Amino acid sequence: MIGHGVAGRLHRQLLEGMGLSVSVVDPAAPDPDSPAPTIDDLPADRPVDVWSVCTPTAGHVQAVAAVLDRDPEARLLVEKPACRSWEGPELSALLDTHERARLVVMNQYAHAKAPAILEAVRAEFAPRHSVRAIRVAFCKDRREDIAAGRFIDLDYGVFGYEWLHMLAVLGGLLPAPAFHRHLSAGPAPHTVRIARDPRLASTAAHETTTLSTADGPAVEIELYSTIVGPDAPHAAPAPAWARRTGPASDSRLRLARVEAGPFLLTLELDPVFLPNGTRLPRNTHRLTLDGPAGHREWLVPDSPMDNALRHAIATLLGPGPRPALDLRPLGRIGRLAALAARTDTPADAPHSAPAALPTRL
Repeated sequence: MIGHGVAGRLHRQLLEGMGLSVSVVDPAAPDPDSPAPTIDDLPADRPVDVWSVCTPTAGHVQAVAAVLDRDPEARLLVEKPACRSWEGPELSALLDTHERARLVVMNQYAHAKAPAILEAVRAEFAPRHSVRAIRVAFCKDRREDIAAGRFIDLDYGVFGYEWLHMLAVLGGLLPAPAFHRHLSAGPAPHTVRIARDPRLASTAAHETTTLSTADGPAVEIELYSTIVGPDAPHAAPAPAWARRTGPASDSRLRLARVEAGPFLLTLELDPVFLPNGTRLPRNTHRLTLDGPAGHREWLVPDSPMDNALRHAIATLLGPGPRPALDLRPLGRIGRLAALAARTDTPADAPHSAPAALPTRL
């Protein structure tokens, strides 16, 4: 385990739960009196089956290079985003020159079961209706985390936190060719509202596009994310559909909505709350269907993180072909981040400043 912050500790807990023996190296250990070893400190003859890279994004390529220098056939699991926007060619080149190495980028919501169940319910209850809209929102008030210096993405801004998760959910609801077009296109400036921040690059974004499909009418795609809470006044306010309707003790909102004819399917990903504010058990998701026959709902127990880690370990250690490095989602959020940096995008309205930032990022 390279890096032992929040993501690293979660990886460690789940991997040890699978029966794996996990040790930690941390190039940025916070305690100088008892520092964790670095990669260079490990004995050269110590075998390592899998390296899990959980450092901040800026250190990913450096960590991958150090591991491959030690073991040209290494198996690497890298937290998302895989690298900074300009480092994609460098990461690809590293893998090209180490043909026997394998690398998997964590993409937990690509392995969530709930979106597939949503699609199955839609096919059963609305088989004659084409999908006309897909809306996905991932929101969390990260101001306290930011003030504590937990994770600050100054390269991608808001797009480096939850946007890749939203794209993974979107990819599970769209046909593969349509999803490829979405990842490869634009985005056009007029389709995205971005709340820029001089210290955090951007804090919220709302994208609305129309996507043509090969076998049906065009689909409206709407994505929304914020890292300063849905009620913070800024130039990209949360749309009405991306707000909770009842009390909740957690600022996180992970939501997908699919509209097909007269049917509305709503998927709430953990954390999920009852109307009185009681949270359902961890890793419990709720799918609801509203249509001409009334309202139905299902609870889906599932851990996307556990699924993704098991898939990654099987891919890295199994006999199958070497996995391809898919940088299309990274390219998409890189282009969105570039829009946020442009001075000719619509000016932001005043918005609430985040909590004080640490003096050293």
